[in-house]
Amino acid sequence: MDVIISAVTNRTGSTLVQRIFNARRKTLIWGEHGGIVTEFVRIGELAGHFSIQGREEKEAYFMSGENPNTWIANMSPDLERIKEGIVQGVKACFRSMYAENRDNHDRIGFKEVRYGKPEIELLKTCYPDAVIVLMVRHPVDVWKSETSYWSGDAGLFGHTWNERALQYAELHNPERGLHLLRYEELVERDETALGLLEELADVSRGKIDNVLNVNLNSTRTERPAADIEQIRAICQEGMERLRYMD
Repeated sequence: MDVIISAVTNRTGSTLVQRIFNARRKTLIWGEHGGIVTEFVRIGELAGHFSIQGREEKEAYFMSGENPNTWIANMSPDLERIKEGIVQGVKACFRSMYAENRDNHDRIGFKEVRYGKPEIELLKTCYPDAVIVLMVRHPVDVWKSETSYWSGDAGLFGHTWNERALQYAELHNPERGLHLLRYEELVERDETALGLLEELADVSRGKIDNVLNVNLNSTRTERPAADIEQIRAICQEGMERLRYMD
């Protein structure tokens, strides 16, 4: 996996960045896969719990010379073995999934809108050399773009956005290949943001402009003032961290 585009929520510009990367002919960035890395994180947490809880049983069993009359109901492998199993599981899954059209491309990746810090850290462990673009957008503008993903629940959306916004601000570290990009800078054609994309995507400014000039599936609807007020209140900390200071 060479490139991962991860958005703080839906309607944040991840597809636009995906299109910019795909403007390079030998790059293939696939779309969303339903947030399946979250399931690998959960598997690791569950198996890790039994590894910790069953540690004494395991030690007693092997100290006894593997006596079958020792209580071993929760005996599990070491935590590091489980972590390595999760990493290998993710890599095997994606290796098979993204083998399609692999021979015709030298850079492969995907974009997703469901991941926070645990998933991103797992992906970075699996693919330490991957370029990861973390997309963010002002929460009020996201809400005005679409509400159905959160069943119209402004509070649920606000808490989701704020939690991940804080995580993305913490994750941002270009030295680790974790790059934070604000949607607003992209559509306003901020020179620094576009220069970063030129470098990361290995595409010319002209090709970036060709993508930005084509507006696909853009939506915006005014929402109740109560929703906006609630979102601003819930997302205040995340907005401050991401320099949304209005």
